[in-house]
Amino acid sequence: MPVLPMFDRPTDPDAWHRVAAPGGYEWWYFDAEDAAGRYRLVGIFLEGFVFHPGYLRRYTAYRRNPTRRPPPVAGEFPCAYFVLYDGDTIVGQFMEQVRPGDFAASAERPDVRVGASRFRRDADGAYRLSMAGTPWRLTWRGPRRADGQVLSADLTFRPLSPPGATERRFLSRALSGAEHRWVVADPLCDVSGTIHLGPAPVTRADGSVPLTAAGAAAGAEDRPAVGQTIAFAGRGYHDHNYGTAPIGPGLKRWVWGRAIVPGAPAAGGGDRMYTFHFARARDRRLPDEVHLVRADAAGRADVPVAAAAVDWSRRSPLGLAYPAAINFPPYLALSNPRVIDSTPFYLRLVYDAAVDGGASRTTAFCEVAYPHRLRWPVLGRMIELSIHRPG
Repeated sequence: MPVLPMFDRPTDPDAWHRVAAPGGYEWWYFDAEDAAGRYRLVGIFLEGFVFHPGYLRRYTAYRRNPTRRPPPVAGEFPCAYFVLYDGDTIVGQFMEQVRPGDFAASAERPDVRVGASRFRRDADGAYRLSMAGTPWRLTWRGPRRADGQVLSADLTFRPLSPPGATERRFLSRALSGAEHRWVVADPLCDVSGTIHLGPAPVTRADGSVPLTAAGAAAGAEDRPAVGQTIAFAGRGYHDHNYGTAPIGPGLKRWVWGRAIVPGAPAAGGGDRMYTFHFARARDRRLPDEVHLVRADAAGRADVPVAAAAVDWSRRSPLGLAYPAAINFPPYLALSNPRVIDSTPFYLRLVYDAAVDGGASRTTAFCEVAYPHRLRWPVLGRMIELSIHRPG
């Protein structure tokens, strides 16, 4: 019998794969940190937000009764996410879910639009990101959106490695029961741009922007809107994932991370980096799954890992276990974790990193996720409160 394809295979692995599988997903991920190590940011463009509680509920209902429930697909849940950290403090963040018609992507090249947010790779190889959304903050009553405010970013990610995205499986079928792919697109980039947090602009019918109250009081027609604008310059990372079903089933623990080592041009050295995935299955008979990739000015390559040691002895206030140390000898050793973002189903952390047997030291930006918690009804509903649906 003929089998329907669950996704396309574009010539450029970083382009759109048109995932058609029920419960499937595709996301394009960007992060960066400034040269001083003060600011960190994450931007993600998603078709099929794989951590959307509503998407997971519909997928579960479909699997239980596939003849009576329509299959949910990635195109019904397009989202854009952005967060900016100042040290261990969240300056602002948003998650925007748009109508399916407000998502567009190219199967020829990296070019994705999710409502007011878009990224594309230009002819010079640089990625241009423009993101905007309504921020939210966590209160004792749950997530609260800051209606009337806008968080926006305009950023350029300029690759420092030669072109040529590489692709591999990152969760096996034995562990997950589905196909999950990891595209290491441009893991080492120079990043520059601006981030703004402030009142949303009010536009008249003729297209002009009236004075803000503060501007009128100061008597300055050209005064910018009250808010905060940050000039950003540093190093960044970009990858891309897609799959044919949710990530959670079969997964007990999952940690991902990357460490960028700034080069010393005076000594003839350039930037280099390591990125990794570590997955532990619920089925104790299955081995841990580990991927380690190195990138520098010469290119990117998989690094064979003979052994990986992860010490899961730490716990967050919400009960999530996270590593006290992660070691991929002799390439990468992470220690001294600092939690900068804590939620009921994931953590973001910064580690001290010893690279290449301790020859270089830097910091690593990591994330620990427990996707199965998103199926908890109360938690799922609270998370959905933070998702803004324009219009």
